[in-house]
Amino acid sequence: MIFCFFITGCSNKSAEKKEKEITIGFSQAGTESSWRKAQNKSINDELNKQNYQVMYRNSFSDPKQQIQDVMTFIAYQVDLIVLSPIEENGWEPILEEAKQAKIPVIIVDRNITTDRKDLYLTHIGSSFKAQGGRAGLYVTNHFQRKEQDSINVFEIKGSENTSPTRLRHDGFTETVGRDPRVKITQSITGDFIRLKAKEVFSQAIDEGKLESIDVIYSHNDEMTLGALEALKEHQVENKYVIVSIDAQKEMIDLLKKRQVNCVVECNPFMGNLVANTVKRYFEKATIPEDIYVSDTVFSDHNDFSTIPPRNY
Repeated sequence: MIFCFFITGCSNKSAEKKEKEITIGFSQAGTESSWRKAQNKSINDELNKQNYQVMYRNSFSDPKQQIQDVMTFIAYQVDLIVLSPIEENGWEPILEEAKQAKIPVIIVDRNITTDRKDLYLTHIGSSFKAQGGRAGLYVTNHFQRKEQDSINVFEIKGSENTSPTRLRHDGFTETVGRDPRVKITQSITGDFIRLKAKEVFSQAIDEGKLESIDVIYSHNDEMTLGALEALKEHQVENKYVIVSIDAQKEMIDLLKKRQVNCVVECNPFMGNLVANTVKRYFEKATIPEDIYVSDTVFSDHNDFSTIPPRNY
């Protein structure tokens, strides 16, 4: 009996030690915005709460660096990889190497382009197409009873080759397509960065591209803020319907001041979903192919007192 107790005791201690020694490789796309910093903190905090050892790498928006970071995780033989990809293309060879090394991968936030669902466990994030659709729905509803022949949209797009850029554009255009008056007549790329958006939007102002524009639709708050700074510096009256995506505190404050019209939320607090999915994997529980974060919409039709405090 003493021998059995000793063996059982050692086994329990060994199991506890093994659980604490699970190492998660977390590859972050960057920290280019308050949204990204909030997402980053949420995931790191929740993984640490579960006592996982987190090997964290920030690629600072450099796709080549991110690939190198993931290859480092594979070489180190981490137990699982959490990947927040910068670009959606080119991941199949790297994920194939992870698969061969028997390292599961969870994709968070932006998705990747592949027909091989066996290369990763699941995707956790928002429906970017739905976000674009919600932005488009606000625009069509806003102009529903206005009698004008055309409604011209200036679109500020995010980085090329990324799922939020493609899907936020597609969701928006499909929705506003219900009203033949609404057309995207101008488009620029701001790479989801405030300074870049301010620069290219300033150039558009100088070139007279805001003439006859009714709506400014931006793929994230940082670029919207850059565009608003450009309008102010060029002393251009803000007479536009402005729709943004993310719902950072700074943008919600501008909504309350009625300087923007609609803010579609992209919820960054996905850490709990990530940590629970990791736990479910190690418990050998069933994991769905996609896990969606809940988002909402804030607009000038809201009772602003009901908008919950923004922590990012």
